[in-house]
Amino acid sequence: MAIDRQRALARALTLQQEKGLDAATIAVAEQFSGKANLTLGEAVSALGNNQIAEVAGFLSESMNCQQLEQVCDAGSYDREQAREWAVTEPQYCLAHEIALISHMTERKRDGLD
Repeated sequence: MAIDRQRALARALTLQQEKGLDAATIAVAEQFSGKANLTLGEAVSALGNNQIAEVAGFLSESMNCQQLEQVCDAGSYDREQAREWAVTEPQYCLAHEIALISHMTERKRDGLD
């Protein structure tokens, strides 16, 4: 499932009480699940694998926005990391998208974009 990045960013920006990563997780999970107004716990559960949120946090901390903007697909995702985190390729790419939206959210909040 493709995530509408701009819609997710707009939703994450409305979640002003949440940290950027948490807001991005909620926004993506709402799109992914088709449910609205999820809590962070509900969002993590809706993603179908708790490790997705963990991978998103790791990617958010270890990669910059430019690196995260690179397309995550079968030819570019890190198979070793996916195996270590016990996530599938689509789950890893979903985590990658959450990490990117987290960075975008923080940049907007900081007035950098």
